[in-house]
This record gives sequence, structure tokens and C-alpha cells, in this order.
Amino acid sequence: EALDQIRGLTTAPPETFVPELKARCAAAGVAVVFVPELPHTQVSGATRWLSPKKAVVQLSLRHKSDDHLWFTFFHEAGHILLHGKKTVFVEADHDESEQEREADRFAADALVPPAAIRDLRSRTALTERAITEFAEQVGIAPGIVVGRLQHERVIPFNRFNGLKVRYEWARAEA
Repeated sequence: EALDQIRGLTTAPPETFVPELKARCAAAGVAVVFVPELPHTQVSGATRWLSPKKAVVQLSLRHKSDDHLWFTFFHEAGHILLHGKKTVFVEADHDESEQEREADRFAADALVPPAAIRDLRSRTALTERAITEFAEQVGIAPGIVVGRLQHERVIPFNRFNGLKVRYEWARAEA
């Protein structure tokens, strides 16, 4: 239930979605923390259970774009819902285990329903406008749709990147 509400936050700016994401997850027993990526680790996110009723999702902003951030969050949520409470999951670019594939599928389907993405892929002209309208219809950020289409090799990785929102870590004031 919380994930359905959180999915709608993908169109919001960080100053809105970060506190809402944390609050909605906390209400469901999940702490969400943002931690800068450790150098040379290639880690986008991690999940672990702190107790039988409390989990933590850690997000690094590794790729600094909305499609990667939200996919990583939903991937980690997939681990919480689908996999055991004794395993620590650390998401790096090279892990292709069965549990990672399951979490990937969970995230992809939670963000863009399978029937909807099939409909979009079948369109003859994938334009910026078509992607933006589709994203609005399914209630997510257009950058997430672009990332999905790029990942599935429906469009090249250099197309429509202007629809992705880029994130940067806020600098602490001295």
C-alpha cells in the first residue's frame, strides 16, 4: 500500500519526495537513508533487516538521475517484500543472482505496469511528447520511462536523456 503512494512521488522534487518517502516508509517499518556512494564500490543501494519488524533501505544516488534512484528504491523494496530477513542485499552493477533478477522485475513492474510498457513499446513513433504523455497517464516521472526503454534497448542510451531529472548532493553550509 505504501509503495503505491510512494510511486506517485516520482514526479515530485527532492525537497518534497525525500521527507515523504522517509515518512511513508517509516510508517511501514522501513527506514530510508541517503548515503553518498563509497568510492570504488559501484553500490546504488542496500537493504537489511535490523530486527524482525524493522528494515533499512540505503540509497547512494550513484547515477544521480531519477530513473536510477527510483528503480533502486523499488528494487530494494522488492527485497524486503520477496526475500528473507536474514540476508543483506548490496546492489552493485555486476550482481545477477536469482534474487537480484526478482527484485529487478519487481521494481520494473511496480514503476511501469507490464501491460502499459508493452503498449508503449508497440507504438511506431517514440517521441519525447509520446513518452511524456505516457508517463503522465501512468503517473510517474518521464525520466523513469526513458530509463526503462533504454534498459530494454527499445531506444538508444543517448536518446531522451533531457527527460531525466538529475540529482546532486546538497552541500552543507560552513
